Amino acid sequence: MLTVKCIVRPSKIHGLGLFAAEKISKGVIIWKFNPRFDIYFDQKEVEKMPQTQKEFIKMYAPLTVSGKYVFSIDDSRFMNHSSVNNNMDVMDAEGEPEKIAIANREIEKGEELLTNYREFDEVDKHDETGYLNT
Repeated sequence: MLTVKCIVRPSKIHGLGLFAAEKISKGVIIWKFNPRFDIYFDQKEVEKMPQTQKEFIKMYAPLTVSGKYVFSIDDSRFMNHSSVNNNMDVMDAEGEPEKIAIANREIEKGEELLTNYREFDEVDKHDETGYLNT
C-alpha cells in the first residue's frame, strides 16, 4: 500500500504513471505490504483463471520472492520501471512480509515515481525484455 500521497496521470515512459502529490524526503517509505490493501494470489490459482484475469494479474501484480503475486488495490500498480533513473529502492525490512520501497533521494512534487522491477519481481528479474534495461 502506498504510504505517501500520489496521483495517476499520463506518463512519458509508459501509459499511465504514478506521480508524487507532495515532496517526499529521502528515506521515506513509499510502499509497504498491507494485507487490507494488497492481495496475495497463488501461482496455481492464477494459472486456472480465465485468460483476461490471468493477464491482468500478471500485468499489475509482481511475483514476489514469497512465490505469490501481490496485487495492490491502490494506485501503486501504476508505478513505472526504470533501472537507470529510479527514485525508489526496494529492500527487505525486518518484520515485513514483503519488500518495502523507499525514496533513494528527495522526490519533488509532480515527479513520476519510478522503481526497478528487477528488485522485487521474480519474473522481471530474469526477463531479457529491452525496456527492463532502461
